[in-house]
Order: sequence, then C-alpha cells, then structure tokens
Amino acid sequence: QITKAMITRFGLGASLDFTEMLDYLKSKGYSYELIHDAGIAEEKDGRQYDVFGKRLMYPIIDNMNQVVAFGGRTLEKDVHFAKYRNSTQTDIFDKSKVIYGVNLLKKRKAAKPINYVIMAEGYMDVIALHKAGFDTAVASMGTALTTKQARQLKIYSDLVYISYDGDTAGQKATMRGLDILKETGL
Repeated sequence: QITKAMITRFGLGASLDFTEMLDYLKSKGYSYELIHDAGIAEEKDGRQYDVFGKRLMYPIIDNMNQVVAFGGRTLEKDVHFAKYRNSTQTDIFDKSKVIYGVNLLKKRKAAKPINYVIMAEGYMDVIALHKAGFDTAVASMGTALTTKQARQLKIYSDLVYISYDGDTAGQKATMRGLDILKETGL
C-alpha cells in the first residue's frame, strides 16, 4: 500500500532477479570489481550474482543527497535468504554513521523549522510515518542508534522521539538510544 508519491519520494525500486542489475551495470561500462566493491555483487560457486536479487530496493541517501548504499527486502514470502539486506560497508557507507531519510530531513529543514525528529528502526517504518504526515521521521536502519547518528540529528532538532518496535529488542534499544540522545544533549 505504498503510494506512487512515496515510491518517488524515497526512490524505491526492485531487483527482480540475480543477474539483471549486473548485466545493466556491465553494459554501462562498470567492471565486476567495481560492482563488487560497491557492495552490489558477490560470487558463489564461480558465478557472480546481485546480492539484492528479488528484493524491493531502498536507496540509502546521505545528507549531501548522494546514494551511498542500498537496502533490500524480499519480495517473496518463502525464501532461503535473509529477509532484509543492507549494502556491505564500503569507503562511502558506514551503517553506524548514516541515517535513513536524512536527505529528506535536510530538505524539510530548508523549507521550515523542525520541531522534532522521530527515530524509527527501518525503511518501512519511515515510509509509513511519512505517509501518515510525520515528515521528520528517519531510521537508524535497525535498533542500534549510535552517537555519530545522534550528533547528526542534533543538526536538525533538539527533540527526538524514538519509535522502535515494541518487542524486547526494540524496548532495549529504546533505552540505550535514550541514553545516547541524552549524552548528545538531545
């Protein structure tokens, strides 16, 4: 139930199989080595494959409006691989430093002041919150809010609400996150 507006806003796409993206990038002149170094491809049994194959794709965009990585979620129910996958750490992507949706937060701040930020766990949480009108929602891409991420949030607002899942992991992460926010002056 993601609207076209939200698909456009977040730049969502899909990788429908395990070779289409590699074939496309190779046709544009990118080498397998570069595609691998970007965290898009791996090799198994001597064959190269798209690590995001058969997944809904979320571009991870930094505060400079540059795509630095991707997240993917399976499109099928019964699969024999991880439901979610993020790009591996690269020279331009460190999960502990990047906030999903920070590019939209920066754009929002340029338009009008931000009273608060909502920190959620994942991509779909942020999209659902934006769809509901909470356009200052971002995600820590899991439950591990870091001091580096908290310092980034301070650029946008001094008030941060944590809206992690209600399960045990989410509750524990909320408590850790609150400590990190407090230590950062938020």
